[in-house]
Amino acid sequence: MNRPFSLFLSRVVASLLAMALALSAIGLFLIWAAGSVDREDIRRQGEIASYALKEIRSNLSHNQESSTFWDEAVERTATSGNEEWIDNNLGSWMQTFFGVDEAYVLDGQDRPIYAFAEGQIKPPVFFEERRKLLLPYLQTLRSKLATGEAPAEASHEQSVGVSDYIYIAGRPAVVSVKPIVSDSGRLKQPVATIHIHVAVQYLEGEAIRKVGQAHVLQDLKYVPASARQPDAASVALTGDPSGAAVEFEWTPYQPGRRLLASLSPILALVGSTLMVGALLISSAAYRRKLDRIKNNEHIQYLASHDPLTGLPNRSAYEKAADDLVDQFALHQQSDPLAFLFMDLDRFKQVNDILGHQIGDAVLVEFARRAAGILPADAPIFRVGGDEFAVLVPNRTKREVEDLCSRIIDSLAEPMEFDGRRAFVGVSIGVSMAPHHGTDRPELNRKADVALYHAKLAGRRRFSIFGSQMDDAIQNRAAIEADLREALRIKAGLSVVYQPKFASEGDRVLGAEALVRWQHPERGAISPAIFIPIAEEASLIGELGLWVLETACREAIAWPVNHLAVNVSPIQLRVAGFAEAVFATLRKTGFPANRLELEITETDFADSEEVGLRNIRTLSSAGISIAIDDFGTGSSTFERLRDISFDRIKIDRSFVKNIAESEGDAEIVRAMISMAHAKGLKTTAEGIETPEQRNVLRAFGCDELQGFLMGKPMPPDQLSQILRTAAAIAV
Repeated sequence: MNRPFSLFLSRVVASLLAMALALSAIGLFLIWAAGSVDREDIRRQGEIASYALKEIRSNLSHNQESSTFWDEAVERTATSGNEEWIDNNLGSWMQTFFGVDEAYVLDGQDRPIYAFAEGQIKPPVFFEERRKLLLPYLQTLRSKLATGEAPAEASHEQSVGVSDYIYIAGRPAVVSVKPIVSDSGRLKQPVATIHIHVAVQYLEGEAIRKVGQAHVLQDLKYVPASARQPDAASVALTGDPSGAAVEFEWTPYQPGRRLLASLSPILALVGSTLMVGALLISSAAYRRKLDRIKNNEHIQYLASHDPLTGLPNRSAYEKAADDLVDQFALHQQSDPLAFLFMDLDRFKQVNDILGHQIGDAVLVEFARRAAGILPADAPIFRVGGDEFAVLVPNRTKREVEDLCSRIIDSLAEPMEFDGRRAFVGVSIGVSMAPHHGTDRPELNRKADVALYHAKLAGRRRFSIFGSQMDDAIQNRAAIEADLREALRIKAGLSVVYQPKFASEGDRVLGAEALVRWQHPERGAISPAIFIPIAEEASLIGELGLWVLETACREAIAWPVNHLAVNVSPIQLRVAGFAEAVFATLRKTGFPANRLELEITETDFADSEEVGLRNIRTLSSAGISIAIDDFGTGSSTFERLRDISFDRIKIDRSFVKNIAESEGDAEIVRAMISMAHAKGLKTTAEGIETPEQRNVLRAFGCDELQGFLMGKPMPPDQLSQILRTAAAIAV
């Protein structure tokens, strides 16, 4: 008997002895395991019940906004004679579509002008029966409106509100109080005139029965604490700020106990038989099977994994996605299954500029960072060159949003490899089952549409699929075609100019050129819409040079020190961009020393070698370089020290509260002081009040720009202002 076989035989004997001892403990283990399973399942049922019941409260506030965050609602409730409209939109309609049991509309002095309860319209005075109970919430909301408090960011609501759990005549309920406010912002609403909408939904009857039915919680119902059944599971919801405790109970499902009662004898017999059989079979083919298993595992690994990152590949993703979708449909899980499609931003530039070796290192590093953020049950796959996918089961929408934000934030800092830095970001598209479908191809398509939407919105962000995105893609394609035609025939496009004033006095030092597009059918289209489309469609180079040439021609005779023109990062990355600017200056005769090119801070800091070379060439020719939106990115004066620039533009987000916020004021003061210490000029944008202007003057800011002094205007209007100023000076 050779030694390897003797070793194997001794292991078999030891295994048999261990099994004999283990069988004696199987009975106790099964009992313990069944109890553990039941306790864990009841705990999980409690989490599901708590989440589902809390959703009633949050959904009530969201549902209200479908009618309270609306210009027409403001206008209709402000005038008499609209009782039928109010009932159809703020009363009985809310019962029909959202299950609201009571609804009230109060005027600016909290006097009732409409009441709905018990399934019918009531006299407005009916509200007085509820006033004492609801008064604290009305006062809290009025206080929030008076202080201009914004809705909590996590609530994803458009207007502030107050909601709570309360008891009304001994019945548990959710109350939500919302202001009736303008969604467009065009209606002026003094706080004292804002109407209030009150919605009440009782936590009993059909509403709770549907929750129990949807989440497999048998006999879910509200019970007072004194009436709880000893064998029932329960969960309590505590009101805030009322402190009211609302308890619900249900008959728990106990899978462990049921399974143990029906299968324990069979499991004991089958388990023993299988173990003995496995040992006998393994003893006959030990080595051969071991070798085959190892070979098969290696082959399967190569077939299902990406050799560069070690992540599962597209084939593994499709199988995993199909399995998860099937499990999701089978178990009717309460939380959705999320499909995340991720695409690295600027990865092509990394490959082209830094080489494929650095590009490969970027992919590996991103995979490492993302895997470190994702939970253990959310695998990440590499499904293409710089494309990744993640499957996130059993997470709420808010949890999925948090994961996406953390993944995006993980790339806020550049990656460094052997002293070379790579700047990349990531865009993420999300679809969720069952909301967006229950089969993999459709969920894939919608996640891809959402990813495309995220990229159109400016990259480095995530988008969750919405039905409007399909329409948005078609709309975007139409705008792109029209923009291409507008550039071809030079129709509808124009340049306006916002003057920039000296800190002291009203002297115009310069003007910023801004492109506008008047579409023949759509009307004025915002640059925030068509500029990203121009960048995506490779039209930004042609558009940017047209704006530059037009601005130089129109401003050449203006008595201003400089003309500011914005530059897209895509233009900067074109090798011949500096030469194209010089050609435009020669063509128009505009002096280089009067031209100022504005580059956003993030684009400046992230500029690749071609972009940096263009900036140096332009600067050496006497063209000024300004850093726009300074302070909003991650750059500092030290990070920008290698490039010569002439001016910083302090972002409007700092200027907005400079007269009220000491912290913002100190930040702006420090920016101006540091800029002056380095010989740089400063411009503050977004000035809308005399107080903001006075603070900036006191800080020594060189140049002021904003609606207070002058809005963007056509060239002839600015020419008239300059002529008038020149005449006054004489």
